[in-house]
Amino acid sequence: NLTIDGQISKDLQTSCLEILRTDFDKYTTTAIEQAKQEIEECIKSILEKLAKEQQKHLTERFQSLSMQAFLHDTLIEYISTEDKRAKEFIIDVLIDRLNFQNISTEKAILNEAIKLIPNLNASTSALITFMMLRQQMVNPSISFMLELFFKQLSPIVDIAYNIKTIDIEYIIQRNATMNISGFYPIDTFENHLLKQYDFFFRQKIDRRFLEDFKSIHPEIMNAVNDMGSCMFCTSHEEDTLSFTEVNSDLFYKKLKVREQEYLIPLIEEFKKEMPPFTATEVRNYFCNLNKNWEQVFNLLNSSTLTRLSLSILGLYIGTKIIGKLTHSSPLSISNFNKYIQI
Repeated sequence: NLTIDGQISKDLQTSCLEILRTDFDKYTTTAIEQAKQEIEECIKSILEKLAKEQQKHLTERFQSLSMQAFLHDTLIEYISTEDKRAKEFIIDVLIDRLNFQNISTEKAILNEAIKLIPNLNASTSALITFMMLRQQMVNPSISFMLELFFKQLSPIVDIAYNIKTIDIEYIIQRNATMNISGFYPIDTFENHLLKQYDFFFRQKIDRRFLEDFKSIHPEIMNAVNDMGSCMFCTSHEEDTLSFTEVNSDLFYKKLKVREQEYLIPLIEEFKKEMPPFTATEVRNYFCNLNKNWEQVFNLLNSSTLTRLSLSILGLYIGTKIIGKLTHSSPLSISNFNKYIQI
């Protein structure tokens, strides 16, 4: 409610104007007025987001000198970009920065991010996102949601052919990547997908096989989650079934927590009837969703990118972009070892 925060907004706007006064002296009168409007819009967005996320108490942290300096950089970058999505990212970075008061590595990363994000174009943003997909895993609550996730990436998949060598060189120059040393480069994107989603990229099986299997092992139909459902989902159109989970390691950990380890040998036996996709079948799956995935695979499997991985800065930006595209929760800057939950 911005009415309640009226005084906060007024004080913050006054503070912002003072911070930028030297910069304003360089502008024409028209530019000054436009900049003031941009500042007001920025402040409104900050307060609305803090209210929405129930973090209005963080406004008091603007009183610190380090936060004032960061706010200065935020306002400059916000005013200088005309990209609406970049402006949203800038606000997100500022909110993240408010959560770190002490000297920390996270603050240093956010200081870099606020300067890089406004300079990313569609191609460099897409490039970082594709590399993010190779390094992070997505874990949906049910397997069919994973396909929806891949479909939601179509806006950036459609511009994969626009990514050039200069885009790769730029994100390297801006420290969004790091080199992979040693004899072995990063595995192909197809193999990454087969490992991370080993339950998902498998041949579906006829439902009649399950009927025969459960007549011998009825426990295979036991509930394996808090919703009380079993481990299979069915396709009535094709009369086939597949796993509800996408990754066996994560699923087996859940079973152990639920004290259902006895199911693991049965699942391993069941999997023998559902052979994994080949690398070609994985690629074809994506190309059937969007033919431009072909270029994404070619790009990620290129000799240049198999020697590059995202740095922490790149991972932070990548998770923000994916969050916007798929409406998923971005990973915490303090822990990129977790999977993206959708």
